[in-house]
Amino acid sequence: MVPGPFLFDTSAESWFARTADPQALDWLRRYLSRHQVRISAVTVLNGLGRVWPLDAAAALVAGEIMALLPSPPTPPRRSHRLAESHQERLARWRFDGLIVATALVAGMPLVHNNAPGFEASRV
Repeated sequence: MVPGPFLFDTSAESWFARTADPQALDWLRRYLSRHQVRISAVTVLNGLGRVWPLDAAAALVAGEIMALLPSPPTPPRRSHRLAESHQERLARWRFDGLIVATALVAGMPLVHNNAPGFEASRV
């Protein structure tokens, strides 16, 4: 039996698109035969699937997550020797918090490929 449904973060969708791991691809094939891919409203621009709404309950839980974890758990990203600004890092963390809150409120585990970004909130 294939477990699910799960809420997929864009990082997981990207990983599945790039992987050649036959076991992972077999799991995804079996998952998709029983469930649609579900993503949060926050990731709708980055992926396709059944969009899980960002409602008042998810916003409230996201606010609680931000109160408990006010600082981003990951260091600034670097690209071409430029470090991500504090504001950019904080915005990224807030979006991740909204995704975590959506998964919690929906009662779905979050599938992602961003352990440093989501480890602090463990869904």
